[in-house]
Amino acid sequence: MINNKVPANGAYYTELRTPMLSLITGTPKRVLEIGCAAGQTLAQISERGAEYTVGIERSPQVAEIAKARGLSKVIVGDVESLDLDFEPNSFDLLIAGHVLEHLIDPWTTLKKLRHFLRDDGQLIGALPNIRHHSVVFPLMLTGKWQYEESGVMDWTHLRFFSRQTAVDLLQSTGFEVQELVPEFGRNSQIANRLTCRIFENLLAYIYNFSAVKTNADGHY
Repeated sequence: MINNKVPANGAYYTELRTPMLSLITGTPKRVLEIGCAAGQTLAQISERGAEYTVGIERSPQVAEIAKARGLSKVIVGDVESLDLDFEPNSFDLLIAGHVLEHLIDPWTTLKKLRHFLRDDGQLIGALPNIRHHSVVFPLMLTGKWQYEESGVMDWTHLRFFSRQTAVDLLQSTGFEVQELVPEFGRNSQIANRLTCRIFENLLAYIYNFSAVKTNADGHY
């Protein structure tokens, strides 16, 4: 039985991020996820046909829940400092959903992880949009840059990305962007349609991305 006790803000560790998962192409057999949380994403991918699922999670308490889901392997630790011993080109899919913004150096981490991804292997993930109106307008009008418990200005975020700098991150680390899909709150989605997407970069609070490994190593 899965132990459902999770740290504060437990929904963060158990939420299934469907928009990001919808970007998966084909049926990957070998999958590596960094920041796997309680393993909900890898568990669903296993149900879709994945045969080998590996998650990396820095919280030991949350990792125990992931282990109980029957994943092939759960590694506990900080992905930036772990010495991973996977063979090169050993995964079909790499997942980095809402984790890169928490890293000190996501550029180096992505370049390290891409070597474990097969040629033309897929990377999917999600990044909060720092150009969201909830950040931009208070900064412009009142000079306020306020960290919060969750959301775009989550106090644990160390790096911040807009649509363009998210693309730059992926391209500079050896990936070709295939899709970059904005995610909105309900009211923002309606506003985006009514304004013919002119203000999309201010209304989207998340960008879900899909990219493929290229032959080049990147240039950061």
